[in-house]
Amino acid sequence: MAESFLDYLKRLTDEIYAMQKSSEARIDRLTERMDRSREEFDRSCKEFDRRSQERAREAAEADRRFREYREESQRRMDDINQRMGGVNNVQGEIAEDLFRRNIKEALKEFDMDMDEVYHNLKAPGVGEYDVVAVNGSEAVVVEIKNKLKANDIRKFYEIQLPRFKTAFPQFTNYKVYGGLGALVMSNEQETEIAAMGLFVLTQGQDGIARAKKPKIPIIL
Repeated sequence: MAESFLDYLKRLTDEIYAMQKSSEARIDRLTERMDRSREEFDRSCKEFDRRSQERAREAAEADRRFREYREESQRRMDDINQRMGGVNNVQGEIAEDLFRRNIKEALKEFDMDMDEVYHNLKAPGVGEYDVVAVNGSEAVVVEIKNKLKANDIRKFYEIQLPRFKTAFPQFTNYKVYGGLGALVMSNEQETEIAAMGLFVLTQGQDGIARAKKPKIPIIL
Protein backbone atom coordinates (compact mmCIF):
# COMPACT_ATOMS: atom_id res chain seq x y z
CA MET A 1 0.00 0.00 0.00
CA ALA A 2 1.35 3.42 -0.86
CA GLU A 3 2.53 5.53 2.06
CA SER A 4 0.18 8.34 2.82
CA PHE A 5 1.43 11.87 3.13
CA LEU A 6 0.63 11.92 6.82
CA ASP A 7 2.59 8.73 7.38
CA TYR A 8 5.47 10.21 5.44
CA LEU A 9 5.46 13.34 7.59
CA LYS A 10 5.32 11.27 10.74
CA ARG A 11 8.22 9.08 9.60
CA LEU A 12 10.25 12.12 8.60
CA THR A 13 9.51 13.79 11.91
CA ASP A 14 10.59 10.66 13.77
CA GLU A 15 13.84 10.51 11.81
CA ILE A 16 14.56 14.17 12.44
CA TYR A 17 13.81 13.70 16.14
CA ALA A 18 16.08 10.65 16.24
CA MET A 19 18.85 12.56 14.49
CA GLN A 20 18.39 15.44 16.94
CA LYS A 21 18.57 13.06 19.93
CA SER A 22 21.68 11.43 18.46
CA SER A 23 23.31 14.84 17.93
CA GLU A 24 22.40 15.91 21.45
CA ALA A 25 23.88 12.69 22.81
CA ARG A 26 27.09 13.27 20.86
CA ILE A 27 27.19 16.88 22.07
CA ASP A 28 26.66 15.69 25.64
CA ARG A 29 29.45 13.16 25.30
CA LEU A 30 31.76 15.79 23.77
CA THR A 31 30.84 18.25 26.52
CA GLU A 32 31.51 15.59 29.14
CA ARG A 33 34.89 14.80 27.60
CA MET A 34 35.71 18.52 27.46
CA ASP A 35 34.70 18.90 31.11
CA ARG A 36 36.87 15.94 32.09
CA SER A 37 39.76 17.37 30.07
CA ARG A 38 39.30 20.76 31.72
CA GLU A 39 39.24 19.17 35.17
CA GLU A 40 42.31 17.11 34.35
CA PHE A 41 44.05 20.23 33.07
CA ASP A 42 43.09 22.12 36.23
CA ARG A 43 44.42 19.25 38.37
CA SER A 44 47.64 19.21 36.35
CA CYS A 45 48.05 22.97 36.81
CA LYS A 46 47.38 22.72 40.53
CA GLU A 47 49.84 19.81 40.83
CA PHE A 48 52.44 21.78 38.88
CA ASP A 49 51.92 24.79 41.15
CA ARG A 50 52.17 22.55 44.22
CA ARG A 51 55.40 20.98 43.02
CA SER A 52 56.81 24.38 42.03
CA GLN A 53 56.04 25.77 45.47
CA GLU A 54 57.52 22.66 47.09
CA ARG A 55 60.69 23.00 45.02
CA ALA A 56 60.84 26.70 45.91
CA ARG A 57 60.53 25.83 49.62
CA GLU A 58 63.20 23.14 49.26
CA ALA A 59 65.49 25.58 47.46
CA ALA A 60 64.91 28.22 50.12
CA GLU A 61 65.62 25.67 52.86
CA ALA A 62 68.78 24.49 51.09
CA ASP A 63 69.90 28.12 50.71
CA ARG A 64 69.20 28.79 54.39
CA ARG A 65 71.18 25.70 55.44
CA PHE A 66 74.04 26.68 53.15
CA ARG A 67 74.15 30.19 54.62
CA GLU A 68 74.13 28.75 58.13
CA TYR A 69 76.91 26.32 57.18
CA ARG A 70 78.97 29.10 55.60
CA GLU A 71 78.49 31.40 58.59
CA GLU A 72 79.36 28.61 61.01
CA SER A 73 82.43 27.71 58.94
CA GLN A 74 83.49 31.35 58.92
CA ARG A 75 83.03 31.58 62.70
CA ARG A 76 85.15 28.48 63.15
CA MET A 77 87.85 29.79 60.81
CA ASP A 78 87.87 33.13 62.64
CA ASP A 79 88.18 31.28 65.95
CA ILE A 80 91.01 29.12 64.62
CA ASN A 81 92.80 32.16 63.17
CA GLN A 82 92.40 33.99 66.46
CA ARG A 83 93.75 31.05 68.39
CA MET A 84 96.58 30.52 65.93
CA GLY A 85 97.36 34.21 66.10
CA GLY A 86 97.57 33.90 69.86
CA VAL A 87 99.82 30.85 69.55
CA ASN A 88 102.05 32.63 67.04
CA ASN A 89 102.27 35.67 69.30
CA VAL A 90 103.26 33.50 72.26
CA GLN A 91 105.86 31.66 70.18
CA GLY A 92 107.18 34.98 68.91
CA GLU A 93 107.47 36.28 72.47
CA ILE A 94 109.27 33.09 73.52
CA ALA A 95 111.75 33.51 70.66
CA GLU A 96 112.38 37.16 71.49
CA ASP A 97 112.84 36.38 75.18
CA LEU A 98 115.28 33.56 74.42
CA PHE A 99 117.57 35.67 72.25
CA ARG A 100 117.23 38.77 74.42
CA ARG A 101 118.38 36.86 77.49
CA ASN A 102 121.22 35.04 75.71
CA ILE A 103 122.60 37.51 73.21
CA LYS A 104 125.25 38.95 75.54
CA GLU A 105 126.73 35.53 76.21
CA ALA A 106 126.45 34.53 72.56
CA LEU A 107 128.38 37.61 71.36
CA LYS A 108 131.21 37.16 73.89
CA GLU A 109 132.55 34.41 71.67
CA PHE A 110 133.51 37.15 69.20
CA ASP A 111 135.06 39.44 71.87
CA MET A 112 132.00 41.66 71.78
CA ASP A 113 131.15 42.61 75.36
CA MET A 114 127.72 44.25 75.35
CA ASP A 115 126.60 46.45 78.23
CA GLU A 116 122.88 46.75 77.54
CA VAL A 117 120.20 44.84 75.69
CA TYR A 118 117.14 46.75 74.53
CA HIS A 119 113.88 45.05 73.63
CA ASN A 120 111.33 46.30 71.09
CA LEU A 121 112.88 49.65 70.31
CA LYS A 122 110.30 51.67 68.41
CA ALA A 123 110.60 54.75 66.23
CA PRO A 124 107.13 55.92 65.09
CA GLY A 125 106.83 55.98 61.32
CA VAL A 126 110.27 54.45 60.83
CA GLY A 127 110.47 51.00 62.35
CA GLU A 128 110.56 48.62 65.30
CA TYR A 129 113.57 46.56 66.35
CA ASP A 130 113.21 43.39 68.39
CA VAL A 131 116.59 43.15 70.15
CA VAL A 132 119.42 45.66 70.21
CA ALA A 133 122.60 44.87 72.16
CA VAL A 134 124.97 47.80 72.71
CA ASN A 135 128.22 48.83 74.36
CA GLY A 136 130.06 52.13 74.17
CA SER A 137 130.87 51.88 70.46
CA GLU A 138 128.95 48.98 68.95
CA ALA A 139 125.34 47.93 68.45
CA VAL A 140 123.99 44.64 67.18
CA VAL A 141 120.47 44.97 65.81
CA VAL A 142 118.63 41.66 65.61
CA GLU A 143 115.30 40.80 64.02
CA ILE A 144 113.68 37.83 65.79
CA LYS A 145 111.16 35.39 64.32
CA ASN A 146 109.63 32.16 65.50
CA LYS A 147 109.91 30.67 62.00
CA LEU A 148 111.92 32.60 59.46
CA LYS A 149 110.46 33.25 56.00
CA ALA A 150 112.31 34.29 52.87
CA ASN A 151 110.76 37.77 52.75
CA ASP A 152 111.73 38.35 56.43
CA ILE A 153 115.39 38.23 55.43
CA ARG A 154 115.08 40.67 52.53
CA LYS A 155 112.83 43.06 54.44
CA PHE A 156 115.28 43.32 57.33
CA TYR A 157 118.38 43.57 55.14
CA GLU A 158 117.01 46.05 52.60
CA ILE A 159 114.59 48.17 54.66
CA GLN A 160 114.74 47.85 58.43
CA LEU A 161 118.47 47.70 59.11
CA PRO A 162 119.43 50.64 56.82
CA ARG A 163 116.91 52.84 58.67
CA PHE A 164 118.26 52.10 62.14
CA LYS A 165 120.55 55.12 62.52
CA THR A 166 117.86 57.38 61.10
CA ALA A 167 115.41 56.00 63.65
CA PHE A 168 117.89 56.30 66.53
CA PRO A 169 120.41 59.07 65.83
CA GLN A 170 122.06 58.48 69.24
CA PHE A 171 123.80 55.54 67.55
CA THR A 172 125.10 57.61 64.63
CA ASN A 173 128.75 57.16 65.62
CA TYR A 174 128.39 53.48 66.56
CA LYS A 175 129.44 50.50 64.51
CA VAL A 176 126.06 48.94 63.83
CA TYR A 177 125.83 45.26 62.92
CA GLY A 178 122.75 43.39 61.84
CA GLY A 179 121.51 39.92 62.67
CA LEU A 180 118.58 37.57 62.25
CA GLY A 181 117.45 35.05 64.83
CA ALA A 182 114.79 32.34 64.70
CA LEU A 183 113.77 29.19 66.51
CA VAL A 184 113.15 27.58 63.11
CA MET A 185 115.67 28.30 60.38
CA SER A 186 116.89 26.18 57.47
CA ASN A 187 120.54 25.63 56.60
CA GLU A 188 119.97 27.47 53.33
CA GLN A 189 118.64 30.48 55.22
CA GLU A 190 121.64 30.45 57.57
CA THR A 191 123.96 30.48 54.55
CA GLU A 192 122.01 33.29 52.88
CA ILE A 193 122.01 35.44 56.02
CA ALA A 194 125.74 34.96 56.62
CA ALA A 195 126.48 35.79 52.98
CA MET A 196 124.72 39.13 53.48
CA GLY A 197 127.13 39.96 56.29
CA LEU A 198 124.59 39.45 59.07
CA PHE A 199 124.90 37.56 62.35
CA VAL A 200 122.92 34.33 62.55
CA LEU A 201 121.25 33.47 65.86
CA THR A 202 119.74 30.04 66.40
CA GLN A 203 118.70 27.87 69.31
CA GLY A 204 121.12 25.13 70.30
CA GLN A 205 120.15 21.67 71.42
CA ASP A 206 120.63 22.79 75.01
CA GLY A 207 117.99 25.49 74.49
CA ILE A 208 120.57 28.31 74.63
CA ALA A 209 120.92 30.87 71.87
CA ARG A 210 123.93 30.46 69.61
CA ALA A 211 125.43 33.13 67.35
CA LYS A 212 127.41 32.78 64.13
CA LYS A 213 129.49 35.67 62.91
CA PRO A 214 129.70 36.25 59.14
CA LYS A 215 133.12 36.21 57.50
CA ILE A 216 132.71 39.79 56.37
CA PRO A 217 130.20 41.54 58.66
CA ILE A 218 128.24 44.43 57.24
CA ILE A 219 128.77 47.57 59.33
CA LEU A 220 126.58 50.66 59.12
